[in-house]
Amino acid sequence: MDSKREREQMVLKIGEFARISQISIKTLRHYDALGLLKPSRIDAESGYRFYEMGQLADVIRIQALKDCGFSLDEIAKLLPTHDAATIGELLRQRIVAQQRFVEEEQARLQRMMARMQQLASGDVALPYDVALKQTEPLTLVGLRRCVASTEEIGPLAWMVVEQLTEQGIVISGPLIHLYYESCLDEEGLDLFVGVPVLALPSIRDDLRCERLAGGESVACVVYRGDYVGIGTAYRALNSWMVASGYHAIGPGREIYHWSPLHTQDAASYLTEIQYPVAL
Repeated sequence: MDSKREREQMVLKIGEFARISQISIKTLRHYDALGLLKPSRIDAESGYRFYEMGQLADVIRIQALKDCGFSLDEIAKLLPTHDAATIGELLRQRIVAQQRFVEEEQARLQRMMARMQQLASGDVALPYDVALKQTEPLTLVGLRRCVASTEEIGPLAWMVVEQLTEQGIVISGPLIHLYYESCLDEEGLDLFVGVPVLALPSIRDDLRCERLAGGESVACVVYRGDYVGIGTAYRALNSWMVASGYHAIGPGREIYHWSPLHTQDAASYLTEIQYPVAL
């Protein structure tokens, strides 16, 4: 058998090549359009595409690179080269990204299992939905005090509002409470009460600034109503954190989206509780 006839037998119509390579004709045409895998020749009269048997190796390489997470555009650049260093570095980057994805999905699965556990146990905290979100950077101006009991929190909040109003400081958001560790004498609460401001003013008296960098992952829950029963929301949040494998890494926050500053109807108060968390 001469070499010309051998070459002819190694040339396949697109349908035959699709069957052997186990990818669709539509995919082969798409690869052609991208310049990823072009036919060895196209008949000028019929427009039929023909492929050589040797291109099956290119198909296998494309599939292997796709399985490693490379995009078709990336594969088109990698296909002509066999530079192990280049491919190895790109593969290392893919491995890091895939590991991050797996970790995120494992954490998501743990959160789903925690929710299922609440459903199965008939937990009284079930009405509270807990979610994770990323914080925005904030500049807060307010007062930090060691309060002996929760009864002192409300008066402290009003004091902050009054001082800010007196100094003409423009408030750009709701009251936010930051709960730090216990006071040095181990009695009471180390509490900062402040509000977001668009620009840092010239602070007088005992007002202070707290900067929240943003980009933190926080577990959050929303509590509706007066503050008598807010402990149930905290229990729901803490229960979720334990079941999901998270732990707090910073001061808890209360954001008073709708509060006595807005209405006298306690039933309509809306408070968001947040904990910065990590696995």
